[in-house]
Amino acid sequence: MIIVNLKGGLGNQMFQYALGKRLALQNSNELKLHIEGLARANEIGNIYRPFSLEKFNIEKNICTDEETRRLKYPYGIFSKGWRYFSTKLLRRANVLFDPNILTWRGDIFLDGYWQSPKYFADIRDTLCQEFTLKEESETVQQYRQRIRETDSVAIHVRRGDYVSSPTVLRRFGVCSLPYYQNAIQYVLTNVSTSVSTPHFFIFSDDIDWVKANLNISDTAVFISSPELSDADELYLMSQAKHNIIANSSFSWWAAWLNQNPAKIVVAPTPWFDRAKYDASLIPSTWITLQK
Repeated sequence: MIIVNLKGGLGNQMFQYALGKRLALQNSNELKLHIEGLARANEIGNIYRPFSLEKFNIEKNICTDEETRRLKYPYGIFSKGWRYFSTKLLRRANVLFDPNILTWRGDIFLDGYWQSPKYFADIRDTLCQEFTLKEESETVQQYRQRIRETDSVAIHVRRGDYVSSPTVLRRFGVCSLPYYQNAIQYVLTNVSTSVSTPHFFIFSDDIDWVKANLNISDTAVFISSPELSDADELYLMSQAKHNIIANSSFSWWAAWLNQNPAKIVVAPTPWFDRAKYDASLIPSTWITLQK
């Protein structure tokens, strides 16, 4: 049995699920999801992130408490002591690529962020199928049609806790206004033709800031509606021809799932200011611009 401990927002949950799916397929094993930590986030003072994968066509099997105990603490109190030491003292978050994970056989409790496409690149077709919406609302269908009918560019501007929390800002940093301006100019230069110009679709948790600061074409569409879930927005971004992403796993997944063979993806560098990240996170075919 493969049990994946889900934590963080939708993008993080997708990384965690993707590795679990890879190991489950590789070992002909059962994949189960541990979601208790998501529900406990409020209790321990963390930002609450709901279980968001259920809107996708994923393999949704929630593990039982007994299954969790058996895999997480196979040696009882000694296992608990080692887990405390490794997570609290060694500060292991499992963000860097570890090839040894892919050689694992048998049962495992996966607890980490696993932010590298090397874990699951060879099951891309499976993930592209599973990370689609179970149901599309009328609003999603309307936006999807507009995105597919144009030379569309999805722009994701993440602010939120990246700017409101000094600790988060110091660790991760936020993409600057010049980054987005340079990214837009790059796309305009490389996509515009005599018969077609890019149409920008902007996704953000702070649409008002974007409208006030990002001087963009009159044809730009600002997508921010209480009717749209995180999964809806990520799916819509993945349907664009091209992507300009933030240093966020949310828009990373939208760009990675984009199946346009001629897509341009612009990503910020460095990805994080102080927090660790794996060098393989940004595919070599993506364009990187100074954050």
